[in-house]
Amino acid sequence: MTNTQPDTNNMVIIHQCFRDQFAALPTLIHSIPDGDATRAGVVVDFLTELTTALHYHHVAEDEALWPVLLGRVKDTSAILSMEEQHERIGELIDLALGQASAFRTSARSRRGDALADTLTSLSTALNEHLDDEEAIALPLAERHLTIEEWALVGEIGHASIPKNRMLVILGYILHSATPDQRTFFLAQNPLAARLAWKLLGKRKFEADYRRVYGHPSKNAVSAGPTSR
Repeated sequence: MTNTQPDTNNMVIIHQCFRDQFAALPTLIHSIPDGDATRAGVVVDFLTELTTALHYHHVAEDEALWPVLLGRVKDTSAILSMEEQHERIGELIDLALGQASAFRTSARSRRGDALADTLTSLSTALNEHLDDEEAIALPLAERHLTIEEWALVGEIGHASIPKNRMLVILGYILHSATPDQRTFFLAQNPLAARLAWKLLGKRKFEADYRRVYGHPSKNAVSAGPTSR
């Protein structure tokens, strides 16, 4: 029997990556020695990449998920609440990016402390939002969206990732996943992408992780399946 309902597990896996990386940002900021502009630049670049990815993740929902659900569910209050959460998260992102720009220039601890406080608030707001999405929005999507409509949500977010960063971003996603989730997530990708991850991606991710965090990844990411 052909399944006509979308499988939203991919988004749950992506959500966990966002949770983990945004939760780590305040500690990363605090770890930067006072005045070390080089190290500050590395972390701010990572912060910028994360917030950009989250922005387009939300753009995908704003354009292709919320409008469909609002037209098909009877009680829209939860959807409207999650739209408002997007706005609040967007405000915190804008504040963090402004503070990050000033911190990058000076790398002074007092500026880093203010940035870390904002990032802590952002992580808290994001976790609340992702919890609501997984408890409410994803079950609604599975009931009310077609497979093609759900695929469009992922395509919009995926299209925002620079090609030279796709394997690295994949590594961060897999890093936050359980072994079963890694197998599932990789299996959703084309064979060429799985081969690229096995041959190049893991090494590129590990180098990037060490550059950002200053130490090797503790959670080893396997090459995963490559068979059809």
